[in-house]
Amino acid sequence: MKSYLCMLLCLAMLLALAACGSNPEKNLSAAYDKYLSQFSSSGSNGTLTVAMSPDFAPMEFYDVAKSGDAAIVGFDVLLANYLAQELDMKLVIKPMSFDACQAAVQTGNADIGISGFSWTYERGQNYAISDFYVAGDNETEQSIICLKENEGKFTKAEDFIGSKIGYQGASLQQVLVEETFGDMDVDISLVYVDLGTAVEALKAKQVDFLAVAHGNGESIIANANGEIAFTGFDFVVDDMYKNNVCLINKDNTALLEKVNAALGKAMANDLYSGWYDACKVYAGVSTLDELGFDDNGNKITE
Repeated sequence: MKSYLCMLLCLAMLLALAACGSNPEKNLSAAYDKYLSQFSSSGSNGTLTVAMSPDFAPMEFYDVAKSGDAAIVGFDVLLANYLAQELDMKLVIKPMSFDACQAAVQTGNADIGISGFSWTYERGQNYAISDFYVAGDNETEQSIICLKENEGKFTKAEDFIGSKIGYQGASLQQVLVEETFGDMDVDISLVYVDLGTAVEALKAKQVDFLAVAHGNGESIIANANGEIAFTGFDFVVDDMYKNNVCLINKDNTALLEKVNAALGKAMANDLYSGWYDACKVYAGVSTLDELGFDDNGNKITE
């Protein structure tokens, strides 16, 4: 666990330095901080413990310029705070690896898993699955990244024959890689616990390609100093895999109903698009000007 946290810290420092280096005069967290400051809860209904894997920008990642619980930031952090407010519960975020998040919900060590999860058949058998929430293109588009030298050279499945494709274990990317390349001469045995390690393996040429959610790929590329790019290949993503869900213990139907009511309210009030834009700026994927924020994090409207 110590080595895992150390790795995440190093990854977060790289993200922070890259983002700050490209826009030294800009406060990239301003819009995110403004959204976060809107949430509050008395905690009168107890504690909402959320399992989250903060290695998946812009959904969840570390900002080493902040301390304590505030150091974990991203779209899913905003969502967790929103849910805690709607349920009037005190929020506790437990950072852990992606597969550990799922185990924590099953064993009751966390009330809910919020970590860029999509629906899969296996999860549907093992968890109470919330209604969808929409985080931009993070789940609707799934891609493969590579070293910059191979950019645009791999556009169809057959182009990957004889190569090694890595992915994060227990993820939608694993499902898509197995469905797409399982019957081909492609090495799909390289499974990574966390994405930071996977990216370093790609840079070291220990793996040829990585399957990633498109939004996460944008963040990795934006902070890779020109070393990484998209291959040009996008998975065909079935509608059932699109968008994100929360994982809840199958026995906790009461929590599921409350979470679904809150998600429905957020969807009706169109909260998600602003959150996602703010987190893309924060993660260095997009600039303030591109997404229409001023330097203080206010959304510019005409």
